[in-house]
Amino acid sequence: MAKRVIKASKIGFCPGVKKAIESTKKASAAGTVSTLGMLVHNALVVGELEPLGIKAVKTLGDVSGNVAITAHGVAPQVYEEIRRRDLKLLDTTCSFVKKAQQKAAHLGKEGFFVLVYGDPNHAEVKGILGWAGPNSAAVTSPSEVCGKLPKRLAILAQTTRLPSDFHDFIRQVSSPIEKFEEIRVFMTICPHVVRRANEAALLASDCDLVVVVGDPASANTNRLAEMCKKIGRAIMVPSSEALDSFPELKDARTVGVISGTSTPDRVIDEVVQAIQRME
Repeated sequence: MAKRVIKASKIGFCPGVKKAIESTKKASAAGTVSTLGMLVHNALVVGELEPLGIKAVKTLGDVSGNVAITAHGVAPQVYEEIRRRDLKLLDTTCSFVKKAQQKAAHLGKEGFFVLVYGDPNHAEVKGILGWAGPNSAAVTSPSEVCGKLPKRLAILAQTTRLPSDFHDFIRQVSSPIEKFEEIRVFMTICPHVVRRANEAALLASDCDLVVVVGDPASANTNRLAEMCKKIGRAIMVPSSEALDSFPELKDARTVGVISGTSTPDRVIDEVVQAIQRME
């Protein structure tokens, strides 16, 4: 009996990833483009861009040709170094990441302690903290907040976090409320991520198993998998070749498929077709 596959409507590249890839491809027509880190967190996409002269580098000292800021953004100090080195800049920072950076910079100047709910080792979060200034920190759990928080607190989120988790984080960090003079909370989670999370929850409720397609390095892909596992059963795969590693697929009759925001449509289609061929 063939499996029933339900493919999410919100799938494939988000607008920010599409823009980053398209603008970098266009720039590569005039010469080599060095991206400061992975342009998007998907190894397959990065590999496909390399023959076009688009290569990821770790530091500005490794740059040859033009330099591209990735969709995840960077701290203001990086822009300053690019100017000092007199490098030609292509800025592909996602507009929602830009919004979070601007909020962080404004709040930092206003004297707030800026607390970012997100992975402090992620490129996006490092950039946001750079804009916030020294009076800031990033954590993934309220338990990681060390010591007494300042009286004036601003809370932001990494753009790829789950809204429900952010809500819980705010509630725990701000309790008891009377210990603060002022708290400001800003919803900086990407609306595309929110929509995918909502659809992932529905798929997890309605399907025997959800297959989340995306690179393990992708933060939003990992969050989608976490969401699905809270409700039902889910696995995460970078491509169709990885499906054979999950025997639980054999027993699932109804399979949902959703993807992270940096997963190409063709990879998703290959996963769907491979599942449909399974007995």
